[in-house]
Amino acid sequence: MKNGHVTRVYIMLKWLLAGLCTLSLMACAAPFVDDTPPLKLEGLVFKNQTRMWVSAVRLLVPLTGNFVSCGNISPESRCATTFPETDYTGNPIEITWSQGGQIYSTGQFVIQIPDDH
Repeated sequence: MKNGHVTRVYIMLKWLLAGLCTLSLMACAAPFVDDTPPLKLEGLVFKNQTRMWVSAVRLLVPLTGNFVSCGNISPESRCATTFPETDYTGNPIEITWSQGGQIYSTGQFVIQIPDDH
């Protein structure tokens, strides 16, 4: 996969769910530390903000092999997918896609969850 320059391709995760995820709430009076992951995932939105078709869009968790994908996303459109709720555990993810005959990759990265979750 090429890790090259991507012109006007912005695949937005919308905080990995465009409102389909929920943050766990910590109980104020809880006397113990809750180890529950603060981010729950139920779906994903890939948004194509370009004027070209994007295809084979995939978000992969390399450590587990789990992935979600969308086949083709028309220009200035989006693809949404849902899946059974899961906790985001901080594993690196990678997003890949094809556009204009080239394959692109974000490389592996970790979503930073704010401390005030």
